[in-house]
Amino acid sequence: MIGATIPFEGKDYLVETLLGKGKSAFSYLIAHETEKLVLKVIHDEPCPYYEFQDKYKSEIAAYNRLINLGVNVPGLKGVNEEKRWIFKDFIDGDTAAQHIATNQLTDYHFAELFKMAETAKEAGLNLDFFPTNFVLGCDKLYYVDYETNPYHEDWNLENWGLFYWVNNEGMKKFLETGDAAAINADQEKGIPIKEPFVSEVKRIIQKFSKI
Repeated sequence: MIGATIPFEGKDYLVETLLGKGKSAFSYLIAHETEKLVLKVIHDEPCPYYEFQDKYKSEIAAYNRLINLGVNVPGLKGVNEEKRWIFKDFIDGDTAAQHIATNQLTDYHFAELFKMAETAKEAGLNLDFFPTNFVLGCDKLYYVDYETNPYHEDWNLENWGLFYWVNNEGMKKFLETGDAAAINADQEKGIPIKEPFVSEVKRIIQKFSKI
């Protein structure tokens, strides 16, 4: 798909690069002159630890929920329902995973992360707290994935996602090699390595959790 031309709102956008692949879609950076957008292309690949409904409809519904809750997400610019394409604002910045790998996380990152998590929890939801789903752009933390799930303690920030945010060396290796064993204790179930990080996770929860 890279190098292809995608028509959108009367303009031809060039597919420049693959930004990432998640459980439900590929995300590409597309550009028309100086305008940049993200094209999210839904795929049908299964995930061993996640059961999907309609991925495309779930993305749209999740976006509307997050906007209504006031969570910082990229704007939804348009869709192509036939192709199951979603066009989103491009947030120019490094992912939280990159900040973790280079030991550049700050109190701001964690404060904003917990604020999002607590907002979602109050609405009975979890976000996907994996760090590649968050980008720091224009001095603001964005949740660039639209995924939401019914709240469950096993998959919340404190019991699941936060263990990825404190595993600096593991995240560095994962980004460099793609080896999920550097961050997961159980790859089939998507369970992070926890034991070396329990004390740090407790410290962060005590400092930033409001609930």
